Amino acid sequence: MVGLSIPILGVLGLFSLSRGIRNLFGNTLSQVHGLLVLRENVPSPVFSDLPAEMAKDIRKIPGVRVVAPQVWKVAPTIEGRSLFGRAALGYLAGSKEQQVRSLFDAVAIEGQDLAEHAKLRQSVFKGKMLPPERGGGRFLTRADRGTNHIVISTKIGADNPDPQGRPKRVGDTLRIGTDPFTIVGIYETGSVVLDVTIIMDIGTARRLLGVKEGTVSCFLVEVADPSRTEAVKEAIERTIPKVDARDTSEFTLNIGRIMGQLDLFLLMVISLALVVGVVGIVNTMLMSTMERYIEFGVLRTNGWKRKNILMLVTAESTYLGLLSGLLGVVLVLAATAVANQFLGGGLKLETTPGDVALGVGLAVVMGMLGGLYPAWLASRLMPMDAIRRGAR
Repeated sequence: MVGLSIPILGVLGLFSLSRGIRNLFGNTLSQVHGLLVLRENVPSPVFSDLPAEMAKDIRKIPGVRVVAPQVWKVAPTIEGRSLFGRAALGYLAGSKEQQVRSLFDAVAIEGQDLAEHAKLRQSVFKGKMLPPERGGGRFLTRADRGTNHIVISTKIGADNPDPQGRPKRVGDTLRIGTDPFTIVGIYETGSVVLDVTIIMDIGTARRLLGVKEGTVSCFLVEVADPSRTEAVKEAIERTIPKVDARDTSEFTLNIGRIMGQLDLFLLMVISLALVVGVVGIVNTMLMSTMERYIEFGVLRTNGWKRKNILMLVTAESTYLGLLSGLLGVVLVLAATAVANQFLGGGLKLETTPGDVALGVGLAVVMGMLGGLYPAWLASRLMPMDAIRRGAR
């Protein structure tokens, strides 16, 4: 029974994890508005480089309201610790929850053209600033151009506490690379994908990250009429060569495509475990039927037909599959409940009634298939032959 329960646990756990990741990215991308223009065929702005003067060409396209240049790169050392050092320290020295979250500690630097970003009607991080009573401070303004002022998330503040062990607050200093930066604001989006971003002036980011003047990673384009977003997207890609203009739906589609390929691969692996589980049921039912040859012989002499024996053994193996499915469901419910205690940042595992029905149904079908061959063998025996074999 356990041999089939474990594959069922794997199948349901896979669906739960896949759904949790999809929901995480879906909720994250729903907070992002506008189009992102970056170099063609790159996976993210971190790997993109574009000339800053391209903004002039984008602004000429009808329907474009604001073009806000950005520089994105992975952060250098923070408080003297590298990306891998922070992840290792969080995993080795932290609590269970911190160990899980340390896997998502790739902090990114976003340099914003503050003058252009101030024109945006909607801004992800600006709209998620903590209220004043929680010490949120303020967002960056034009006056912060060229300064070492930054806005960080509550997560980054907690991951880099002060000497007293308290999370970094507004007014504190955060050392990035070799430079000290003053925290002027703190935000919280609730998404582990977004809450690893440090925002600063684009000129400051270029100096810190070694990006050439006149180079940006991407442009955030706000459309005057949101209903014409797709038309503006096509116009940008048609007018400007070697760039991609992506909206949130396209990012969601890409994530879905990647997750679909991962699901397929993992399902192929789990299917092997299901086959092993079925073989285990076949072996169990064969041993069971061999031990009950006398019983089957007596039943046949009392008027049972072959189909009755066939149905009896098949029903028993199906019942065994049902119990295996129920055990697998209990295991996955317990596992997701425990995992959710340690996961954070918007990632939550969830097992739906449809998953439960799928798991139990799959186990029942596997159990029934596993019992067909032993049932067929038992039903083919003549009554006296079955009694003689059982008496040996």
